[in-house]
Amino acid sequence: MNQEKQTQGARSQGAGETEGRAVRPAQCERLARTLRELRSATGLSLAALAARTPYSKSSWERYLNGKALPPRQAVEQLCRLAGERQDRPLALWELAESAWSGRSGVGPAVGDGTGGGGAAPGSAAPAGVPPAPPGLPDRRHHFVRRVAGALAGCAVVAAGVLMVTWGFGSGDSDAKGAASPSRSAAGPTCFGDACTGRNPESTGCSNAAHPAGTLAERRFDGGTVVKVRRSVRCGTVWARIDRGREGDRVEITAPGIEPQQSEVRDRFDEEGSLSTPMAAANPRLFPEVESCLVRDGARHCFPVAPGS
Repeated sequence: MNQEKQTQGARSQGAGETEGRAVRPAQCERLARTLRELRSATGLSLAALAARTPYSKSSWERYLNGKALPPRQAVEQLCRLAGERQDRPLALWELAESAWSGRSGVGPAVGDGTGGGGAAPGSAAPAGVPPAPPGLPDRRHHFVRRVAGALAGCAVVAAGVLMVTWGFGSGDSDAKGAASPSRSAAGPTCFGDACTGRNPESTGCSNAAHPAGTLAERRFDGGTVVKVRRSVRCGTVWARIDRGREGDRVEITAPGIEPQQSEVRDRFDEEGSLSTPMAAANPRLFPEVESCLVRDGARHCFPVAPGS
């Protein structure tokens, strides 16, 4: 009997620990991912970002990790520093703020380890569920409430994704066929020389609907990969580094264009992919395009040419 009670107690404790772990809503994760992309577009380290805004380096780290909801003003300032429109990030912020505060029904608040998160004491039982016997925990009611809350949360997430995907405040006003719910047909905002020095993602030169191609790539120690990417729609090339090390610099040079480069500044860059600004390049000149990884003072360059 004592052993059975101990087993039940251990199970209850484990369940309480599981319920006590805060799981960030999808809206908050989506906002954090967008903030990291914006931060990468600024080319600023966390220290430099803190120097240019009223928010500390540690605050920015929490915002970019999704550990804390940033003030709306922080999102606006990050958009300005990145030279990007504020509409879509602010729409994501609204969704995240709603989830974070619990107004959407999927906030990060967790139970107290006793099955919290249901209705308050004294609230009416869900329709169609008979009352629990006196003195016994109302586990059926709690289960139904949790299922209902989860369904409501899914509805909120789906609505948020639709608003953002369909261009709710995204600024994709150049998309053709506005009556269509899909905005993936939106064209790029530049071509050729007009794209030089600009970000391939924010200009629409590289996105899920029209992914860029890879002209060449090289692998380096530590799993680092440098690729030369190309957008046919924009007539441009750029370099991308995956799994770089802090301090790495990636460059791309094209005939008649100033070298474009980006630096791996912190662990956010290390864990993701970092692209240089674009350079206009005619396919006839691809053999003269070159990409370099600068690591520990040494340059490792390779050309864009057949068999390179």
